[in-house]
Amino acid sequence: MSKQASLLEDLRVQYEVAGASIPAHADVETVKQIDFRLRNAFHWLEKAVTYLDRLQLPIEHRFDLGHGVAFDGPRFSQGSVGKHTRRNAGFPVLDEINVYYEISAMKSPTIEVGRSAVVVAQKFLDDAGLQYITQSAADESGAAAKCCISVRPVIAAMISFHADYLTGLITVVLVNVDRFDRVALEFPSRSLDDDILEDLVRLILGRDDSFLHRAPLAGIHGQASTELVDS
Repeated sequence: MSKQASLLEDLRVQYEVAGASIPAHADVETVKQIDFRLRNAFHWLEKAVTYLDRLQLPIEHRFDLGHGVAFDGPRFSQGSVGKHTRRNAGFPVLDEINVYYEISAMKSPTIEVGRSAVVVAQKFLDDAGLQYITQSAADESGAAAKCCISVRPVIAAMISFHADYLTGLITVVLVNVDRFDRVALEFPSRSLDDDILEDLVRLILGRDDSFLHRAPLAGIHGQASTELVDS
């Protein structure tokens, strides 16, 4: 009997130690609550993107890669929203939302480079996910001394929400949203409400950057990513 009591006491101590070591984000919402928030967010974003796509509102960000590749008068266009579900304990739950859209500029940026620099310039544009056409330009003697690269005036942008039901964290990845870059932020599922989605739309349109203050970079906890705002 004493051995049983000793074992139970030992288990109790281990239980309390384990509970004390659980990280702060372990106080997560239930699977049902997280799924409910994601489904609400999906329907909200679906409506917002439909409106934005019809209105084609101007985007007040400056997209400038340097080297003469700048996009003037960018506007929102060709938006769509998708989702992904998986089974959790036998029930379908939403674990991913993807927003795709294009940033359309007024005209095609054009750059001229020497033939020896064409490969470097093309890699530069490829890394930014831009489409382009390369044409040779002849000099006075008729020799192809330079190349003219005409960049399609469209930037592909993407926003994704990835839910981790174990930790209760939602990772939001922004690609070419306010700059030519990929940024990942982490939010607790409790914060996924209409207010944060409105801040996201304001960020898309370049009207406000509050969304970037709401959460730390993915994998970095405890401080909102204010360092992104002025970079």
